[in-house]
Amino acid sequence: MKILVLGSDGRAHALVWKLFNNPAADVLVAPGNGGACLLAPKVEVDPANALEIARWAFDEGVELIVPADSTSLAAGLVDEVLAMHIGVCGPPQRATQLERSRCYARTFLERHGLPVAPGRACTDLATAEKYLATRALPVVIKADRPDAGEGIYADRYAALEALRACFADRPVDGSSGGVVIEEHLPGVTLSCSALTDGTTAVPLPPTRTYETLGPEPDSPLAPGMGAVTGNSAYAHKLGAFLHTRLVQPMVTAIAREGIPYWGFLGIDCIITDQGPRVVGLRCSLRDMEAQAVLPRLEDDLLPYIEAAITKRLDRLPPPRWRDEASVALGLVTQGYPHHFPIGAPIHGLSETDPGVLVFHDQTHNPAGLRHTPKARASGLGALLIGSAPSLSATTVVGGHVAAVVSLGATLAGARGRALLGAERISFPGRCYRDDVGAHEFR
Repeated sequence: MKILVLGSDGRAHALVWKLFNNPAADVLVAPGNGGACLLAPKVEVDPANALEIARWAFDEGVELIVPADSTSLAAGLVDEVLAMHIGVCGPPQRATQLERSRCYARTFLERHGLPVAPGRACTDLATAEKYLATRALPVVIKADRPDAGEGIYADRYAALEALRACFADRPVDGSSGGVVIEEHLPGVTLSCSALTDGTTAVPLPPTRTYETLGPEPDSPLAPGMGAVTGNSAYAHKLGAFLHTRLVQPMVTAIAREGIPYWGFLGIDCIITDQGPRVVGLRCSLRDMEAQAVLPRLEDDLLPYIEAAITKRLDRLPPPRWRDEASVALGLVTQGYPHHFPIGAPIHGLSETDPGVLVFHDQTHNPAGLRHTPKARASGLGALLIGSAPSLSATTVVGGHVAAVVSLGATLAGARGRALLGAERISFPGRCYRDDVGAHEFR
C-alpha cells in the first residue's frame, strides 16, 4: 500500500517511523524533515493545498493519506479526495472547526456539558472588554485561531492590549474571529487522544506535555519542550477515567450534531482539584504526544487507521501497549521560541544508545530520499536516492530541533536514558528542560 504522510514536524517523523515498520507499506512524506526523509522519500507538494495533494495522490496511486497535523484537513483534503477512493486519516473540513476555531469549540463543549474552565467566548471587542472587567486576574486570553496564540495575563492593562490586538488581527478568510477568555487554572496539562471511526474510540495513553521554557510559574510559553507517558497504576486509572469522562462523551456529542468524523481526536485538558477541564480540541495527535505515544504501541498502526476510515474499529481487538513509561525530551536552540540561529550542523545523532529514538522536527538533510513522479520515473523505479543517507549532514532550520525519546520499566529509568541521549547530541545553543519526566502527572 502506498501511503503519504503529510507534515514537517516531529509528528510526521514519528508517523513515518511507525508506518515504515510495516513491510507492506510504501511510505512517502511531504514535505518531511531531515529525519523523516531518511526513511521515506520526500514529495514536493504543499500540505496546505488540498487540490494539489488530491491530484498528485490520484496520479501516483496513493491509497492512504495520513496528515500529521490538521493543515490539509482544514484546507478540505477529505472533501477533495472523496470521489477518488483515497483514504484519509482525518475528518472533513467541517469537523476541523473544532480545532481551528476556539470560540466554536468553547460553545460546542458548553452545549454538550463537557467540563471547561470558567470563561466565555467573545466575538466582539466591546463584549470582551466588559467581560474581562468582571474577571479576577490572572486570566488566559486565547485568539480564536490557534495559530494566533494565547497568553496568561496578571496585569489588566496588558490583558486589554492583548484583547485589542486579537480583534485588530482579523482572519484573512473573512470570518468574524474573536477570543476566549478563561480563568487561569493551576494544574498539570494532559493530552488524551483516541483513534475513532465516529462511533467507536480506541484510547491512547494520556500524555503529560510541557509547554513552557522552564518549570517556573512565570516561564514563557514554548510549545514542545517535552512529553511523558506513565505505566503506573495511577496512569492506567487516569487514562480510563479521561476516556470515559471526556473522550467518549466528545465522540457522542460530535455524532449527535451530525458531524462526520474519523481519524485522531485529541483533547487537551488541565487536571484540577475539581477534576479535568478541557482547554483545547484537536483533529490530530499533539506535537510531542505522537513522539511519546507511538513508540509504546506494540501493534501495527496501519490496520487501526484503515478500520477508523472504514468504520470497523469495533471489529478489531484493543491495541497492545508496552508496559513501559516514555519520556520525550525536546531539544531547542537558545532563544526559542522567538529568536534563534539556523543553519548549524547537528552532531551526535548516531551516538545515542540502542533503543533511544530521535524524532526530528525543524531539521534538514540534503542526503534524504526523494521521490520521482511516475511520469518521470525511469526503469529503475520511482525512488531516486541521490547519495547514501548520512546523519552527519543534518542541519538546524528552526528553533524546535528534535525530540529524544526513551522507554523504560520505570519513569525514572526512561528519563535517565533520555537525558543521556540529549547530552550526546549537540548544536549551537542547544537547550532542554532537565525536569521533564521528574514526575508522572503532578
